[in-house]
Amino acid sequence: MNSRTWATALTVGLAAATVATTSTSAAADTGEAKVVAALDEVAKPLASATSQADQRDLKAFGAMVAGAQVVGVGEATHSTAEFYTLNQRLLRYLVTEKGFTTFARELSWSTGVRLNDFVLYGKGDPRTIMHDEVKGPYDLFDNREFLGLITWMRSYNATHKAKVQFMGADLLYPGDVLFDKVLAYVKQHHPDLLEQFTQLYDGLRPTTPNAGEYMGLALSQPLATRQDHAQRATKALQLLAKQAPGAGAEDYRWALQHARALSQTFTDFAFDQATAEGRRQAQVYRDKAMADNVIWWNKTTGHKIQMSGLNAHISYTPIDTMFVPAPMGGVLRERLGRRFVTAGTSFDQGGYNFLIDKGECPAGSRPAERPLTCKGSVDAAGSDYNEYVLDQVRYRDFILDTRTAPQLARTWLAESRPTRLIGGGFWSPEQATKVALGESFDIVIHLHTVKAAALLP
Repeated sequence: MNSRTWATALTVGLAAATVATTSTSAAADTGEAKVVAALDEVAKPLASATSQADQRDLKAFGAMVAGAQVVGVGEATHSTAEFYTLNQRLLRYLVTEKGFTTFARELSWSTGVRLNDFVLYGKGDPRTIMHDEVKGPYDLFDNREFLGLITWMRSYNATHKAKVQFMGADLLYPGDVLFDKVLAYVKQHHPDLLEQFTQLYDGLRPTTPNAGEYMGLALSQPLATRQDHAQRATKALQLLAKQAPGAGAEDYRWALQHARALSQTFTDFAFDQATAEGRRQAQVYRDKAMADNVIWWNKTTGHKIQMSGLNAHISYTPIDTMFVPAPMGGVLRERLGRRFVTAGTSFDQGGYNFLIDKGECPAGSRPAERPLTCKGSVDAAGSDYNEYVLDQVRYRDFILDTRTAPQLARTWLAESRPTRLIGGGFWSPEQATKVALGESFDIVIHLHTVKAAALLP
């Protein structure tokens, strides 16, 4: 997959700071101060974004989540340390205080299957799994902080009867494990269909152990070839769906979902991503598939789920044209109603990693350890940014319920303005993204400063 495709799949544009004139700034100060005072009324202090901090300050977060079955936790960048450690801290709280038992991530279904085997049974090595599958557009997730979350889940399971599980909700890589599981089920329960399934999946398996390399090869194939692959993967799903579950109903449900995940991947690849409209359609399909997978898991297992991903995926409203008509968060709200609650994150200044777009790190950034990434940083937000006002709230880091804010604050939260939303790309002042925080998120978690995640070699 080339860098432009990576950026299309996982990068949301950023807005640049523009400096208001002295006269307009002076006129805005009074109203701005009132907005900050209104936000102060409902902001709850966040003592720490580190993973092992005491949880007493998260009671406010628990009240905001209430009885939700699925809680989305967004990230303003894909490779900032605090967004991973904060996710782990929130997961600890939701597991121990709210009965949550699944952590879902914007990672492919096959990656989730392999990581879940480690989390539940200690099977495999998470570093090896990440080396194999957390690649390509997911390359920035291959960091020390995310590995720490995975190993914490395994440690928790080793000492608790009620187990936590890991789920990959995404579709960009069809790992070998999915083909193996579907074919093993067919061989055991419907051996007369094994040859047909083998033929339908012929040529669809990854041809290289590196997920990034495979995705690049898959998307470089002619459109007609990709469409044929999608038809065959979908036909395999439909054929399996026609079979009676029999005595192994549980095995059937999971085999069917694995086949569905394969169909999702090749269907997404079959959009004409050489065109802007084709890329948009692929993105919308991807977000709907992620929502479908989360809902399937919640319904099938009965687990409460914490779902992690880029703010643009977690949002209720499309904050980029690539997500029109609805991102994953919007689909989840439509399907689950108030059983879904979503939290977006923001930060005023700090660092992040990004994927190189043109082979060199842009000015103002420095090379990371790996050749495909660089480190970037941003200064304090400009006066027209959402983050500029948020950073004036009395707490350095805080959690804010947008639904219970005073009217003045809700009016401010309902207005779209520039907001930092960095996916896998470099902060660019030419790409402006405007977000109405109150329309997009139930909860906003704001951090004053952040640093780049520690990428694994």
